[in-house]
Amino acid sequence: MGIMEGYPRKPITQHQSQMDALPAGASSSCSSATHAPPAPHHATAKKRHYSDRTKMILLFLLTNSVSILLSVSFSHVTGVGSGGGDSGLDFALSVLSSSQSLAVDLHRRVEATDVIIKRLISNSGRMKRDEPPPQLTPEEELTLALGPHTLPFGYTPNLDSDKLYPAVGAACHRHRDELRKYMSYNMTGDCPSDEALAESLMLRGCEPLPRRRCRARGPAGFPDPTPFPESLWVIPPDKSVSWGPYSCKNYSCLVDRARRPGSHDCKACFDLAGKEQRRWVGNVGDLDYDIDTVLGSKPRGTIRIGLDIGGGTGTFAARMAERGVTVVTTALDLGAPFGAFVASRGLIPLHLGAVAGRLPFFDGTLDIVHSAHVLSRWIPGEVLDAELYDIYRVLRPGGIFWLDHFFCTGKELTEVYVPIIEKVGFRKLRWNTGRKLDKGPNADEWYISALLERPMM
Repeated sequence: MGIMEGYPRKPITQHQSQMDALPAGASSSCSSATHAPPAPHHATAKKRHYSDRTKMILLFLLTNSVSILLSVSFSHVTGVGSGGGDSGLDFALSVLSSSQSLAVDLHRRVEATDVIIKRLISNSGRMKRDEPPPQLTPEEELTLALGPHTLPFGYTPNLDSDKLYPAVGAACHRHRDELRKYMSYNMTGDCPSDEALAESLMLRGCEPLPRRRCRARGPAGFPDPTPFPESLWVIPPDKSVSWGPYSCKNYSCLVDRARRPGSHDCKACFDLAGKEQRRWVGNVGDLDYDIDTVLGSKPRGTIRIGLDIGGGTGTFAARMAERGVTVVTTALDLGAPFGAFVASRGLIPLHLGAVAGRLPFFDGTLDIVHSAHVLSRWIPGEVLDAELYDIYRVLRPGGIFWLDHFFCTGKELTEVYVPIIEKVGFRKLRWNTGRKLDKGPNADEWYISALLERPMM
């Protein structure tokens, strides 16, 4: 849902860094490196591996340079010796002919060197992807799982932090003041209207929220829902939502914001008569897969249940429902009632962050997992790595992971994210990359769209 785009940075104070400290045995790191330090012998071997590769490239360049210099010196000496008794014109022609021959030879050497260097660089990236991951101790693996993990773009007000805390419960204790407010209520009475506070805690890793012994309140005059399947493409009544936490106070406002300036998560996805009508229907490019084509990649009727990670207002699940497939949509109410809207369409919303600590599904049970735009470069590499392995876990053998418009820079594409995706062990049914042009042609941003299958054993 694009929750990490366009936020300001905030310097980290000494007090904040103390608050971010982990329990004993935990540590933080930058997203570009493995969170827990690799074993010393692995780090030494890796350093020696890259050092030897660098020496090889330098030795190759030095050898060619020396060869070229010797050729120039020999040609010059030969030309002077042979032209001592000839006229000045003959000597000049001889030198010119020798220079032309040398230039042709030099050009050929440079081209050969360029080809070899490109091959070495390509092999270097391949060797990096083929390297086994560092062997971590159980303590280091636990530290990696618990985090925190530094965000690639620094501080974001959504999390009120420059770090991402996995949802393992410990983050609830990190935000004691907010948690104390959330747990202040009249026992056995009505729950307070504090949905915004709940979302804040969810975003900061306090997921799932602590249970409360109070009665959740619904909006006054709640209407009966629209019958299915008409409900899939109908804007629900305004009285089906408690609008207190949101700047918009009705669905007309949410639909209209697609035509207003400003940045919003899932800006146009409440306009069911607009762009949402065209999503995932028909092949409009290499990156935009058609739902019927994806379903056709498997025997008819074998894709039955699935998950859409960060599914906005549930349009992907709606398209699947039209084809007899049940898809659960994860959502957070970031500035709008996404969960209530998904439910009003007759679909299943799951109140869960885009990057969950562990997906709440049994091993090997889902036929398809889909994620559009949400999984991308804003997620620390260590967290994305764990998320992909968990997606692999919940898919059945032969199940499909539809990675839809994952975006990153061109350098990150080859050096970071392709290695992370490939090492999980998915089989590629389809793989496409293309430029992300919404920020202009000079922005080095790329998309990956792929159909990845958990192999049959």
